[in-house]
Order: sequence, then structure tokens, then C-alpha cells
Amino acid sequence: MTPESHLSSGSHAEANLLEAAKKASHLLEPHSLGVLHRNPLLDDECPEVSDVDLLSFWEGAEESPERITVEGPRGRVFVDILWIPVSAMLDPAEAASYKILPHLLLESETIWMRSESIRPLIENIKLRAYEKDVWERRIGHQIGFGDAALEEARKNLDFPPAALFFLQTAHSYYVTALADCLKRSTMSLLTRPVMKVRSMDLETRCGLGGLLEANLHLDGEPALAALKRVHEAVSARCADGQPRGVRGRTRGHFAYTVSPLELEYRVSVAEALMRRGDRANSNFYIRFWAYSLSRCPVVFEESRQGRNPSFYVPFRAFKESVQATCPEILDDMQTILGGDLSLSQAEESIEGTAAFRRLVRDQVTERGIAVTASREGSAAAAGAD
Repeated sequence: MTPESHLSSGSHAEANLLEAAKKASHLLEPHSLGVLHRNPLLDDECPEVSDVDLLSFWEGAEESPERITVEGPRGRVFVDILWIPVSAMLDPAEAASYKILPHLLLESETIWMRSESIRPLIENIKLRAYEKDVWERRIGHQIGFGDAALEEARKNLDFPPAALFFLQTAHSYYVTALADCLKRSTMSLLTRPVMKVRSMDLETRCGLGGLLEANLHLDGEPALAALKRVHEAVSARCADGQPRGVRGRTRGHFAYTVSPLELEYRVSVAEALMRRGDRANSNFYIRFWAYSLSRCPVVFEESRQGRNPSFYVPFRAFKESVQATCPEILDDMQTILGGDLSLSQAEESIEGTAAFRRLVRDQVTERGIAVTASREGSAAAAGAD
């Protein structure tokens, strides 16, 4: 393909995604106060499977994900929607100091607004994003989330592949803290950060990419067949409907995760990464999704018992929870999350993760960011809510 034809192909793909974004926005408008789309529209790491990422502001009490498809000029397009409660945006300093909301806003463009009153809320959060105290608190939260995941790994050494998953989550949050410090994009760092870490290594010169891949044993063959079996088993277990008596956010993540549409999209991305020879990101990606699937029967059963579980943060150790709620997926989960990983290998990965944390913290503090890791939220697992 010539440079000119490559550029033409990219512009056509972006136009297709923009039309799909507008069509999806129109579907959201009855319940939305405003809609933004990710910018750039094309995923530079995997443009052939780019979906449309939308932020939709609403009057609901909690954030919630949703997956739909729409027909674009060049065929079906997957659309990933995050519903954000406008109430979470009223205090701009608080909104800008927690998780990645300011990054989502900084990396998005407006498609539609019901009311002009939403625009100043967005702008105020973006303006506060890099104020020193706000910035330091946000990075502290991110490192705190990583620390909680590291602790969760230690609690799961009876099942080393589960320990490895929580170490993966710890790496994601530490990398998010570093990307934030470097004022880089934080998008996809929870699900497929490997290429972005290698890019950051060019600036930091501290070898984080190699350490991440070694700590997490990402060089194996991604187990897509096992992932599909897990989805089938989980769907059967959860066929009776939604968990009851749980938070709206938990219900949203449950429905999003068991959806066959979501499985289809996740598999297509993993396969695209494998075609590119990117086993590391493909393994990272499907491990994240497999863990999400494994939580569905756990949340369903715990809600049936009258508990009010978080979708991602476990009450009990991974193996115990899965054996109690969906034991038929345990062997496949072991294959996906780390295979025959031994206890000694898991312990070495814990030590390597602690070294990774020290390197990240050193990079952050060298750039004048004071870090006090926050434990707020007990964020023990990916996407902690």
C-alpha cells in the first residue's frame, strides 16, 4: 500500500467511525444531557478493529457501561458507551483528582449537547486537571489502586494464576500513574498497555516494558477457545437475569460483560493483536476480560444471598469464589490467566511488581510530583468501582 492509499484508507475509516458516532449519539439523546466521542476516532494500535468510544452524561446516580452496534457507511460498527452522572462533575477539583475522568474529557470531542450548562462543567474539570494538588492526588489514587491490587495478589497465592491477574491490575494502575505524570494518554492502559509502556520507556529509559512482560508471563499463546468456553458457561449460569439489590453500576457492568456482543468484539480485538504478532497485549486483554466474566456468577450468587457486591472488587479469594459459584470454568480460567504458573513463579512476580512500582514512583517524584498513595476505594481489582 502506498503512503497516499494508506492515508486515504485511514480517512475513509475515520469518516465511517464519525458517522457511526453521530448515529449512536442520536440513539442516546432521549436519556442523555450530552455526548462526546474519543479523539482520535481511530485506534492507532489496532485501527482495523476500532470501535467508537462515547461519553454520555446523564442524571443517573452512577456511571454505567453499555455496548451497542450501529450501521456505518462501511458496515457494522461497535460502540462503547460510558454513562457518566452529571452529579460527579459538579465539584471540578474533586472530579479532576480521581480516576481518569479528566483524561476522558481531555481526549474527547463534543458531538451533541442538550444544554449549554454541561460545557462549563467539562471545561472546569479539564482546566483543573494539572493543577499541582489535584494532579498529585489523582496520581496518589492511581498508585493506591495498584497497591491494593498488589495486596490482593498476595491473598491469592493458593491459586497462582489469579495472583498473576491481580499483579496485572497493579501494573495497569502504576502505568496509569506514570502516563498521567508524563501527560500522556491513559486510554487502554487497563486492558492492553504494552505498546504504550514501550513508548514511555523511550522517555524514561528505565526498562519498564521488559519488566512488565517478564512479571506477567505474557509470552504464551492467548487462550481464545478457553475464553469462549468461559463465556458460554457463565452465560448459562446467569441465564435467570440480572442480580438484584445491587448498585446500578454493578448491574451495568454485569449486563455489559455477559453480552454476546461484548464477547464478539473482545475476541475480534484479541485476534487482531495476534495477527500483528502482539501476544503480550492479546494475553493482557483476554485476561482482563476473563476475570470480568468470572465475576458475573459470583456477583449473581452474592446478590441472591442478600449481599451488595462490587462488580470487580472481591469479598473472597478468587479460587474460593469461583469454586462456589461456577466451578466448571476454573480450569479454563487457569489456562487464560497463567497456565501452570507455580507458587515460586508467582512470588517472583510479586517481587518484580514491587520493583516495577519503585521505578514508577521514582519517575514520578523525579518530575516534582509528591506522591502519597491513597487506599481510598479498596480498589483490589481491574476497573475498581
